[in-house]
Amino acid sequence: MICTAICLLGLVSFTLYSVVNNTILEDQKVSLYNYNNVATVDYQVNLKPNALYQNNTLGKDQVYLSEFIDSIKATFEYQFSGDRDIELQGEYDIVALVSGSARKSLDEGDIVIWEKSFPLLSKQTFTIKDNIHPIKKTISIKLDEYNEFAKLANEISKVSNNVNLQLVMNIKVNGTIEKETIEEYITPNIVIPLDTPMFEITTNNVDKPGAIEKTIQVQQPIDKNQVILNSIILGIIVLGLIFLIFFTKSAPKKSILEKELNKIFKKHGDRLVALSSNVDISNARYVRSIDDLVRLADEINKPILYKYSDDYKEINKFFITNDDEIYVFNLDDLLPKEEAAISEQVSVDSEK
Repeated sequence: MICTAICLLGLVSFTLYSVVNNTILEDQKVSLYNYNNVATVDYQVNLKPNALYQNNTLGKDQVYLSEFIDSIKATFEYQFSGDRDIELQGEYDIVALVSGSARKSLDEGDIVIWEKSFPLLSKQTFTIKDNIHPIKKTISIKLDEYNEFAKLANEISKVSNNVNLQLVMNIKVNGTIEKETIEEYITPNIVIPLDTPMFEITTNNVDKPGAIEKTIQVQQPIDKNQVILNSIILGIIVLGLIFLIFFTKSAPKKSILEKELNKIFKKHGDRLVALSSNVDISNARYVRSIDDLVRLADEINKPILYKYSDDYKEINKFFITNDDEIYVFNLDDLLPKEEAAISEQVSVDSEK
């Protein structure tokens, strides 16, 4: 038990040491820079002189009659904002994209068949140095010019397509921070149907956050619950070891007589009969082993007898009786001379 406690003490001590000196690293992402891109499109519809409208302009989110529209003024606004000052490079341009589309089937959306680009504003460059950098540009187009192009395209293709006009601002931003690259591409736009008597205008605004992150290895925190649990177990083992060392002693070594008696009672206990008084065995015939006595008992169909005593040292003879004959096995014959003499003396004293 002491050896087992020492082994457990070493095992729990090593476990506690491993928990306290934890070297397990975990990958963790750390934000180096957080930013946001916000791009919006606003527009105003300018009307031709007409008898239906009192004002010469119309605002957003209305239904417009193509016959009365002179021009459309679109205003693009873009703002880059970050959590600290950083230098980035950017560029933008504005183009008009006229595209023809058709529906392939009822279950599918429109697919673009052709597309033509018209530059409205050439490429412009800019530098972002502050944490906020706004850009604002206004473009005005004549709607009749694009309607004429749409009619011509349908005539040339000999297919009646749905023709749309998109005013798109292409914005690119790039740079580096702590060897990490920032690349953003934002395209706010406004969509205007062409070659139709009336239409609605839709806009696509952009709100696109972003972050530059870096992966680092972080040591995991110590598991306090494991430290407490292993400390408690360690304390219990130490207390148990102290108890075993100072408050217990080894069991006395069994004598040869006791070992042999245990073997006999374990193997032949159901054949033995205990007597409360002594039997005269002065004229007995002795056998060499308990097995010989068992075979003889089987032959004459008799039980094996012995004189019962609370002291195992007084139980050293087993015998069987058959009329006037007595057969004895003396356990002292198996013992060393010294122990046999002690057993014999004990037996004599008991008889007295």
